[in-house]
Amino acid sequence: MLLEGHTAKKGMAAVRFSPNVNLGPGSAGENTAGRAASNCMTGNDSLLGGGRTARPADRGTMPRRRRPGVLRDSALALAVAVACATGTVAAATAAPARAAGHLAHLTRASSSGLAAGQTGTRSEVPWTKVGPGWALADYTTGDGKNAGPVALYLVDPQGGKYKVYQWPATTAPLRLIAWSGDKTRALLTPVTRGGIRLEQLDLITGKLTSFKLPASVGSVFGYTNPEGDNILVQQDGIARYNLAGKFQMRLIKGLQFNQAISAANGQSEVVDAPAGLDVVSNTGGVISRIRVPAVNKSGGCIPARWWSATVVLARCGVNGTINGTRLWLVPVSGAAPTALTAVRDGKGIDLADMDGWKFRSGLYVQAIGACGNQFIGKQAANGTVSVVNPPHSDGTNIVTATAGSKMLVREVFEGCFPNDALVWFDPATGSVTKVLPAPKGGWGVLDVVAYNRNGEEPSGVE
Repeated sequence: MLLEGHTAKKGMAAVRFSPNVNLGPGSAGENTAGRAASNCMTGNDSLLGGGRTARPADRGTMPRRRRPGVLRDSALALAVAVACATGTVAAATAAPARAAGHLAHLTRASSSGLAAGQTGTRSEVPWTKVGPGWALADYTTGDGKNAGPVALYLVDPQGGKYKVYQWPATTAPLRLIAWSGDKTRALLTPVTRGGIRLEQLDLITGKLTSFKLPASVGSVFGYTNPEGDNILVQQDGIARYNLAGKFQMRLIKGLQFNQAISAANGQSEVVDAPAGLDVVSNTGGVISRIRVPAVNKSGGCIPARWWSATVVLARCGVNGTINGTRLWLVPVSGAAPTALTAVRDGKGIDLADMDGWKFRSGLYVQAIGACGNQFIGKQAANGTVSVVNPPHSDGTNIVTATAGSKMLVREVFEGCFPNDALVWFDPATGSVTKVLPAPKGGWGVLDVVAYNRNGEEPSGVE
């Protein structure tokens, strides 16, 4: 039997780390766009697309997960920098092989989830119902100076949640990276130097295992599709490692390749390229090169996620502009790409779009505003964008999952002591269902990862 990730017959949203975390040579130069100083900022804060104010020294600095490829190109970084300046806008062992049919013994009959505001336990999770629209979220009431317990929640589309794991109080919580396609495992990491230590949590049993990657690995993209038998990383190109940290194969070589999204069947990956996107085989080598019209080759295109089973949503630089970016729908068949959004040229409230969704009520975008703050926008027929953030939200809003007409939004309450909440939000009606509150004096929601076996959910990271 052939193993996933080893042949073209079988095989998440990528994760970048903050530049103040040393992940080895592969991370050098990634996402280094400068951010203008503002109230309560420490001197090492950078604009990486998340728009976070740095944690003040008396709270401790929590390195944030960053949206893959955000502000990688200098043109977009310059646009945001100018707009900001002008104000225009437990000890574990080596990871064992995954047991086949890990969910087979879970015969518990249950509903599709808890109602809004309800909290269940790991034993109450209706695993057979878990799928698109569900998400994992790690949460703490502590910060970098004051220890607080850290919990991992499984969030359902109705607004209920299940506590699937809890760590003792700490000032240095593990960071959530990915969720396996078989639903049973989560990938997390502490902030380490001289390499990346990854922890894998079995969501069914609560068992933690760990393995380490070499210091030359710059980014961890997450599990391979479809089940999550291996992981993809950025390491002088795009490479695959197994769950014991052993190198398997480099799928494509070159420091210019910084982002990859896996096909749902795991047979191929789509990677960034100067003139569009490249499709590479999971056995190594380029399958096809897809060109996108009028791309600025200094910025190229970055695959954001799968729009459908055969179409990739990509963010591309625009030729003939200094700072222009645009979202495109790019068929992997080689058919002509279609522009999804108008050109964002660094002017107005929307400086760049990181993601987009077509609901019955309209086209919505994950937009970058002044100083890198993210907001939810709605694009009108003429290409202009208006803000549609959840009511009473005063900072960055990041879409982390979708379910029907709703978005699971991480609300970042800015200021000297920023903290994060999680809500379900209907952008058409403005209705909000609270899931996890922003705690007083604590960080709150740290990371959110949607169940994303089909690759069509947002990455949900800064």
